[in-house]
Amino acid sequence: MTNNNKTGLSLKTQIYGLIFILISISFFARLIIDIENTKAYFIEQMSVHANDAATNLGLSISPYTDEENLVIAETMIAAIFDSGYYHSIRFIDTQGTILIERENPKKAAEIPIWFVTLFELPQVIESSEVNGGWNIAGTLIIQSHPGLSYEKLWKHTINTCVSSLILLFISLTLGYFILNAIFKPLRKLEHQALSVTNKQFIINNDVPFSKELRTVTKAMNNMVRNLNATFQSLSEHSEGLSQKVFQDELTKLGNRRAFENQFSATQKGMTNEDVSSLLFISLDSLSPINKRFGFSAGDSYVFEVKNLIKNCFSHSQESEIFRISGGTFILMLNVGIEYRQEMLDNLTIQLSQKHIKELGSQYATLTAIDYSNDCALSDLLSRLDTTPTAIDIASDANSPAISFSKWRDVINCVIVDRNINFSVQPIVTYNNEIEYYELFSNVLHNTKPLNNSQMFTMAERLELTVDLDKALISALLDLNLVHYDKPIAVNLAKQSLYNEDFIQWLDAISKKANEKSLQLIFEIKETVIIDSQEQATHVIAKLKQMGFKVCIEHFAINLTSIKYLQGLNIDYVKLDGGFTNDLNNIDDQYFLKTLITLTHGLGIKFIACLIEDQQTYEILKKNKCEYFQGRYIAEPSLCNG
Repeated sequence: MTNNNKTGLSLKTQIYGLIFILISISFFARLIIDIENTKAYFIEQMSVHANDAATNLGLSISPYTDEENLVIAETMIAAIFDSGYYHSIRFIDTQGTILIERENPKKAAEIPIWFVTLFELPQVIESSEVNGGWNIAGTLIIQSHPGLSYEKLWKHTINTCVSSLILLFISLTLGYFILNAIFKPLRKLEHQALSVTNKQFIINNDVPFSKELRTVTKAMNNMVRNLNATFQSLSEHSEGLSQKVFQDELTKLGNRRAFENQFSATQKGMTNEDVSSLLFISLDSLSPINKRFGFSAGDSYVFEVKNLIKNCFSHSQESEIFRISGGTFILMLNVGIEYRQEMLDNLTIQLSQKHIKELGSQYATLTAIDYSNDCALSDLLSRLDTTPTAIDIASDANSPAISFSKWRDVINCVIVDRNINFSVQPIVTYNNEIEYYELFSNVLHNTKPLNNSQMFTMAERLELTVDLDKALISALLDLNLVHYDKPIAVNLAKQSLYNEDFIQWLDAISKKANEKSLQLIFEIKETVIIDSQEQATHVIAKLKQMGFKVCIEHFAINLTSIKYLQGLNIDYVKLDGGFTNDLNNIDDQYFLKTLITLTHGLGIKFIACLIEDQQTYEILKKNKCEYFQGRYIAEPSLCNG
């Protein structure tokens, strides 16, 4: 799984490299030029040395060139030869016969052969005619010995090299500190730019001295301020729209409209075998309290009931509470039969233990009913409203009846055997290109499929979620998925996301996925993020470092501020299916467009799901949505591996 965030060479590396190359070229060029100049000097010196010796010695031996006195000339030549550094001295007559010859074949000591070869000194030969009276007696030929010049040239080269290296080191050290001072504001600019890509808006208060960098820093700060102001404005605007359209003003819970949208979305995601429940809590004492004690007391009463309900169901991720009218709460619940009954009994006991002494009336009444994907909401609400004291829980005859005590065995069996089938549904772009696939697990129990929501709810209750997620991901990687050239998205539960051992396990999984050329995307519920924003930011940063992508699903379902996106480095948000239920409404479309504009401004890809018809698809395209999922786009298909 490749992370492309750090490809290419940094500007710092390029500049340091360029400076090093230029200084190296300058160093070697200076060294070679200096050696060549010194070499020329020594060649000239050898020439002068040989020429002086030839002239002076020629004059000195001219009286002794006859045969009787030649010995004296030879003695004089020997004396000069021994006192100087000559390669050879020869005296030849006019016929070319060598009369006197001295030669020193000794080479320069301790000079590397490569140096002599690289900087070879030419033979320096000088001559002078020697007169014997009025006639030319012969020619004196003197060749300087290069050994001494080689030794001096070698020592000069060593000294030059050492001094140049010292200067080079000093220059590089000074250059390092100077460039480091220049790059310090550049690094801050880089950090600021990366922070913007990670949805963080940081102002750089350290304005550099350099005019150009100061201008860039100020421009970046202005851009970041504008982006932050735009984000804050859009976020507040979307929050205002959410509160106006989908939120109960007093309790900040979803209102009737939000409930109807969510109910419709839930039904669309249910199979024929799935059964869920609605809990209807009626505040019968609200009207008398308002009349006798005032609306403030009534509001306190509503808040007290709301908190009691939330506390009873706080451990269940598969429950959502709405206030659909002044004195009515409704709760959507999708858990197993025994677990559901346990929660209902608990809430019933909690309500029965409370009463209002001054009125002598019931605190609140509870009604519950099951529903399937073909039940009409109006019929369900009518039954709930007309039987306020009954708890009508269906037997779930069409679904596998698993008691709470047996769920542990069922889930452990799934974890150990990994007898899991998978199906996938594509998320496509506006031009019908596949962006990635969402993975769905299909687990059978007694030849009937398990309800995934119920299975994961029970796994969470039994603290088996981490092992279950590991089993699902491992089973996926065991498949041969070479024909899936797009990423595959896996849902990640809350317990797994915040489990350190699981995150470390994912590090090894990233390497295995990379070997299989498979890229994974983790889809995380918005409620999981909002519950622990700081911890979520830290964990998501780790997932991104491993090369995984992250998507927030059920986006905007909490009807709260979506400012949490700021600083959260995610790739996708997937709008909760309840918001695509009735896009004919202008308010819903305006809210949708605001969310799309906001996420696009943060560089986050926006996905609309549960698209069941062409009209919804066209409205989404019209409002600049670019990624789509739903049965109208493509039905889920078996994942063949």
